[in-house]
Amino acid sequence: MAFLGQEEQIREFQDRFRYLYAIVFIALGILVSRMVFLQILQGDRMREWSEKNRIKRVKVAAPRGMIFDRNKTLLIDNRPAFDLEIIPQYLRESKQTQQVVARLSKLIHMPEAEILEILERARSQPSFMPVKIKTDLTRDEVAKVESWRIDMPGVEVRQEIKRTNVYGEIASHLLGYIGEINSSELPLVNKGAIKYELGDSIGKFGLEQRLENVLRGIDGEELKEVDALGRIKLDKSKGRVRGIMENKPAVPGKNLVLTLDQDLQTAANKAFGEHIGSMVAIDPRNGEILAMLSRPSFDPTEFSRGISPALWNKLLTNPNHPLRDKTLQDHYSPGSTFKIITAIAGLEEGVIDEKTTFNCTGNMRFGNRTYHCWSKHGHGNMNVVSAITQSCDVFFYKIAQKLKSVDQIAKWSMLLGLGRKTGIDLAREVPGLIPTEEWKRKRFNQPWNDGETLSVAIGQSFVLTTALQLANAYAAIANGGTLYKPHIVKQVETYEGQVIQETKPEILSRIDFPARDIALVKQGLWGVTNTPHGTAFRSGLAGMDFVGKTGTAQTIRLNPDKLYGKCETWKFSERHNALFVGFAPQENPVIAVAVIGEHGCHGSTTAAPIAQAVVKTYLQKYFPDLYGEKALAARLKNRKAGLPEPGPRKRVNEEEDIVPENNERLPPAAEPPPALPSRAFGAESAEE
Repeated sequence: MAFLGQEEQIREFQDRFRYLYAIVFIALGILVSRMVFLQILQGDRMREWSEKNRIKRVKVAAPRGMIFDRNKTLLIDNRPAFDLEIIPQYLRESKQTQQVVARLSKLIHMPEAEILEILERARSQPSFMPVKIKTDLTRDEVAKVESWRIDMPGVEVRQEIKRTNVYGEIASHLLGYIGEINSSELPLVNKGAIKYELGDSIGKFGLEQRLENVLRGIDGEELKEVDALGRIKLDKSKGRVRGIMENKPAVPGKNLVLTLDQDLQTAANKAFGEHIGSMVAIDPRNGEILAMLSRPSFDPTEFSRGISPALWNKLLTNPNHPLRDKTLQDHYSPGSTFKIITAIAGLEEGVIDEKTTFNCTGNMRFGNRTYHCWSKHGHGNMNVVSAITQSCDVFFYKIAQKLKSVDQIAKWSMLLGLGRKTGIDLAREVPGLIPTEEWKRKRFNQPWNDGETLSVAIGQSFVLTTALQLANAYAAIANGGTLYKPHIVKQVETYEGQVIQETKPEILSRIDFPARDIALVKQGLWGVTNTPHGTAFRSGLAGMDFVGKTGTAQTIRLNPDKLYGKCETWKFSERHNALFVGFAPQENPVIAVAVIGEHGCHGSTTAAPIAQAVVKTYLQKYFPDLYGEKALAARLKNRKAGLPEPGPRKRVNEEEDIVPENNERLPPAAEPPPALPSRAFGAESAEE
């Protein structure tokens, strides 16, 4: 019943209720339509999103490619390691930070303050990203953490791969190491096809860095069901996630098979003893690096899981620079090992020949300066063969006088690869220096002094070379003039061992040396190690035709009264560098070796024995029919009797390490050179 006088007002508003009803029905229609759309039409998609909220994606690190030597001896391996991580988001939401940290401190034997400090430093990164608390947990620590993990929200044990150098410090500079990527590196490396995240490992040095794209695999992903605090509830296969999202398997990196021989590496490392320096062995037939060593060294395994500040500081402050690869990052005066370059320049430019002789009295006067020979009493009359054998300085001073310019020495040096990078597959190679007249004008704004050419002729003055360059130059001389690009990777394989890429020899240049000139140089080198008056006679290898050249390079300018002093009594940093470069056999050589012993005083006593150990190991391992103990004894017996030397046995197949008898890799024994001049010094006095 309407109140008196209200009928007209009710009739006035009655029409407006229709609009209200319409609005209500439209709203309900929209709501129902939306529910139908979300739950029926988009139901599967919404369910997937819902599932993703309760699914944690756990990264599965891809195994990094392994590294082997030429005989498939494992050099770099992957071994499992366990890290403890905390996801700050889950820890904060649990409101149990103090309790969790206190329990962790007891389980992993780590101070609470240190754990809290690590978490505090990580506050700037997203809270859902894991923070690494401790690496390399012991098995006992892993078991303890796993047993308490249900009561420690956000705490996880993550399995990582530990990069392990099987032979410790040997070849560490060549192989390199990996380390955790930092925030400054991340934008740079992510420009490539492979993407990285903070916490990932990346190659930092050596082959690990140079071939990162080959060695690194593609990380996988494993799905885990978690509760609101991030604790794993059950495996994907046991829950309702099945069929919605799938695990992504990790793809391993590719393996590297190197040209190195680990037995040679080990032999060189043993022969070095406490000496510091570098050694490079190369195959003159194709440019393969057979061995490469830098001393002192470091253990790359310590870098792969994070190096302590104390150890890092120790390596940085070591005066012998263990972090530098001395085979290609450091260059040195080559000393007398450079004399064969001067000899080649003299022969090829026509200023000397096999009949040319010069008299050595122990010194010579040029301008207002006296240039000394290493032998105080002189060597007498020398030809090019005997001058190389006895390393007579005066003979090479005379060649320098006859040459028109130092540029003629530079020409032949550069043709043999000195003064420029070799192009090896390693970073940070330095080019060395071969001086020219133009170089000095640009560098010092001064003209070239003719007296400086005399110093260059014996490998001093401005001349700088690396061990790698010296080995490659001698390899080119050994094979008759072919300069190869040194390479260290023999082939790339899949993780299962299938070859997908092989490195072919690359020729940098060919030098058309007259056979007569090369024969003279080789005769001189033969005398160094095979005649009593040779400077490295005590390091010869009877029956192996091991040839080479010693070198002793000054590191400081010496006063005349100290010139012939006993180097071993001097301050270590002022002692001469010791060098030896050689190859074997004399004809059809299969290995060339360069050794530099920093402050080793004499090439004959420090560097030559190291090269000798490497050459002997190589020849006896790969050519036992020619250089095994029995074969050597027979060869020496027949040489003494003037009978033909025995050749290799006939072989049947390769699977039994058998080589066809016409295989060119088996070099014939070399004939000894013609007799040297009568003036000679005994082994004790022939030490350079």
